[in-house]
Amino acid sequence: MAEEKVQIDKKIIQELFKLAELSPPKELSDEALFECLLKLKNLINSDSDAAQNFGDNGRETNNILVVDDIGIVTYQLKVLLKKIGYNVHVAKDIFGALNSFANNKYDYIIMDLFVSTEQEGYTLLHETKKIITKNELKTKIIVITASNKAENKVKCLNGGADIYLKKDTGWQDKLIDMVENNTTNTVLEEAE
Repeated sequence: MAEEKVQIDKKIIQELFKLAELSPPKELSDEALFECLLKLKNLINSDSDAAQNFGDNGRETNNILVVDDIGIVTYQLKVLLKKIGYNVHVAKDIFGALNSFANNKYDYIIMDLFVSTEQEGYTLLHETKKIITKNELKTKIIVITASNKAENKVKCLNGGADIYLKKDTGWQDKLIDMVENNTTNTVLEEAE
């Protein structure tokens, strides 16, 4: 088998290294190019399994499901979450949410407690938590609500919500900060 010579543009190699967030080598001799290509190949191979299962920034899917029957809320959250790199799916009721959840994987479910009624909100929380547990998913559930009832917070957190966030001044910023920094496990005090 004859050895083939391949012409490789050194600028392309440098750009590939930048995309892979690696420092490109200063010298690009044939040996250095070969070494660069091996490093890139190893990086791609070591990340190929992770790339199939995880999105950007260590996220499992890069998907978020927003469940709220108020259009302005879903629109605001969709715009804000897209800005930080998520694919946002929207459901306006329990049936749409469960159907979407059954057919997609999500990093987060952000759900209004009163979608459309309080009972339906608790049913959605219960059903999604059951699916998450049964399938050993890493999906986090964030309940958002305008309710002032302390018993709702206790009932949601005991029912499987990772965060209970009251829709008060600046709640969207708190929510985006928690999602962007993946701090849902450590910021339960935010919900108080």
